[in-house]
Amino acid sequence: MTETFFISENEPRSKPAKRRVLFVDDDQEVLDGLKTTLLGMRAGWEMTFTATAKDALRKLDEREFDVIVTDLHMPDMNGFDLLTEVLRRHPGTVRIVLSATVREDLGIRSSNAAHQYLAKPCDAATLRTALNTASRIRELLLSPKLRSVISRITSLPSLPSVHAKLVESLANPEISSRELGEIIAQDVGMTAKVLQIANSAYFGLYRYIASPAEAAVYLGVDTIRALTMSAGVFSSFQHSGLPGVFIGQLQRHSMTTGMVAQAISVAEGLPKKTSDGSLVGGLLHDVGKLILAASWPKEYADVLAATSQEGVCSFDMEEQVFGATHADIGAYLLWLWGLPDAICNAVVFHHKPAECSDKAFTAAGAIHVADALERERSFSTDSGQRVELDMNYLTALGLADRVPEWRQICNRYAERAEA
Repeated sequence: MTETFFISENEPRSKPAKRRVLFVDDDQEVLDGLKTTLLGMRAGWEMTFTATAKDALRKLDEREFDVIVTDLHMPDMNGFDLLTEVLRRHPGTVRIVLSATVREDLGIRSSNAAHQYLAKPCDAATLRTALNTASRIRELLLSPKLRSVISRITSLPSLPSVHAKLVESLANPEISSRELGEIIAQDVGMTAKVLQIANSAYFGLYRYIASPAEAAVYLGVDTIRALTMSAGVFSSFQHSGLPGVFIGQLQRHSMTTGMVAQAISVAEGLPKKTSDGSLVGGLLHDVGKLILAASWPKEYADVLAATSQEGVCSFDMEEQVFGATHADIGAYLLWLWGLPDAICNAVVFHHKPAECSDKAFTAAGAIHVADALERERSFSTDSGQRVELDMNYLTALGLADRVPEWRQICNRYAERAEA
């Protein structure tokens, strides 16, 4: 096994006293309004304002900014072209669109360049939350190199068979959006991307869509077709350097974990919002592995081989090689993409649910149980090591005696998946 891949002794570890954000809008009244709205955040943020995209790029070249917030409709260079250039030249910068109504073609193109979309007029609380989240999630990944690479990601690779099925289905003029949603729900990468887009302010929805099927119905067939045809939104996985069965095993495990986590949440009487979060969080809990496999296939193949042959913990090996675990990496991207805290927390804490809450059984707890029981049953080769249930956590919550019933739930759903 090679030495640490990303973290070096010379790499900065401490955060600056202030974060930097750059606002870009050709309407001076909008910039003045932002200055007033965010006056109370000056203690923690250094804010710069400019009216042109060209000046924004000049400022970015002169100094590092943590976040850029831009309008899309500007005369010299539109926001999509600006963010595309920022992605190329300054990939570690969090990219946020703040715009009113958007042409559909520009909005879809922007999904390849922007992390999040906020709608004008934007209330102070929403904007502050977006900026504070951008600041907070940086602490998940201490390595600027790692943050930079993940910030470049505009889509996640899909299982080739599912991607082909989606493309084929779109050729059928009678296909319904719900049927397309059922196809998308079979794939981790497509699910993450369609939830990011459907829940963006660009589509004008002010409630969270929790399932890929519901997202597809809301977006409609034409939008899904446009997304599928747009370069980089959905793409087929190339497993160079990895075991050929890896991506299929990862997808099957993720789907089963999501369904089992939701069933456990329902069995324990958790609120519907929590059970829905358990489903989506379970489906996305290993999205960090997909990122590692797609971005660094050779290095991640070495990690998989070491965990399988040497019996070491995959978490420890990921930390050693990449400077972060797959849970940290996956949650970082999902937070960047604007998915709710409940989903992101479930992903980042699915191996250590007590750190999410040691007082209540949460979505992270349900996903932890589902993940461990599903791997106990199948012992998939993609992990290289069985995940152990945190019995101290379950005992503290008075739930240890529920494990046999949960195991039966897992067996039922796993058998359905194998049928």
